[in-house]
Amino acid sequence: MVVVRPATQADIAAIAAVGSRAWASNIFSFEPELPGMRVHVERAFLTFAEDFYGSVLVAEEDGSVVGWGARDKDDDYISDLWVEPYAQGQGVGSAILAALKSAIAEAGYPNARLEAHARNVGAIRLYERGGFEIVHRSLQWSESLEREIEKVKMQVKLI
Repeated sequence: MVVVRPATQADIAAIAAVGSRAWASNIFSFEPELPGMRVHVERAFLTFAEDFYGSVLVAEEDGSVVGWGARDKDDDYISDLWVEPYAQGQGVGSAILAALKSAIAEAGYPNARLEAHARNVGAIRLYERGGFEIVHRSLQWSESLEREIEKVKMQVKLI
């Protein structure tokens, strides 16, 4: 059974590892891998986990972190949602998304917002099942991919 809970400092390494693995397993299914990209992304996830673990909700199963989501500014924007590749499609992402939406609503925000790579159809499908709709498409610079990519902005009404 998956339990979603606030992250602690003890979860930092797991947050970074899950994020890196989930990112790599997904992005390289539709984007080319540039030299040094994985190392750069691993460092970025570790830095994020160290700086923002207090804004992260982890999904834990049998004592192991299998996914996580974040609102790094504690507002209505979901900045991250990552699930271990082997646990994708098993309800982990839906549980994290529901917990994040609940936290946003409890904070008094009428909507929840997020962004995704326009070619990340699995994530977009997860968000749409969670009630999100695409409200905008645009090109944006991606630090990790070192180029412009098409992103979708999505939103759901909570209240």
